Amino acid sequence: MTDWTFVVQAVIAMVMITSPPDPVKILLFNATIERQGLRRTTAALRVALVVLGILAGTALVGRPLLQAMGINLDAFGVVGGLLIFGMGIEMLYGGAPSRTQGGKLEAEAADAGPPEDLGLIIPLSTPLIAGPGAIVTVITISSASTGFDSNLAAIIGAAVVAVIVFVAFAWLGDLISRLSTTATALLVRIGGLLLATIGAQMILGGLKSFFAA
Repeated sequence: MTDWTFVVQAVIAMVMITSPPDPVKILLFNATIERQGLRRTTAALRVALVVLGILAGTALVGRPLLQAMGINLDAFGVVGGLLIFGMGIEMLYGGAPSRTQGGKLEAEAADAGPPEDLGLIIPLSTPLIAGPGAIVTVITISSASTGFDSNLAAIIGAAVVAVIVFVAFAWLGDLISRLSTTATALLVRIGGLLLATIGAQMILGGLKSFFAA
């Protein structure tokens, strides 16, 4: 695997698991800014910065934390790959965001309507975007054994996610929120297939590194 192939896979994995242009997230964002009277671009920038801070911070501290706890990075990569693979399969067959990444919360919010305490930080920035699944994905990427700086790859992925969050919420909100349920499910399934494939590669890479050590 070339260095930039790993970076591209890291970016794809993080974009697929966070799914910033998800219409449910867009609808929650629209409801929040309308109720609070916020400017769309300002609110979108706030969400993007919070997401970037959570994911980039995880990329920087995740690996040292695992090492301090005595956890083998290759073993964690295998477990993280299994989780990512499972989330991809769930998305592929369910046509909805993974429950690990807040999919159940999205569905409840969509059914019940925007609650009074709905905010840009919680639950939108976290856990709906930078949720448990995204955090595990970032740590798995930053812990990978490759020729490229894995922390840098994870930070690049976090930056790309933040940019997509800003663009989707600031400029594509109205368009994305009008997507049909069928179109949304199709996009989620495609993302699930890519995510499952990347998770399988992480499993194999972790096993190879573990047994080669």
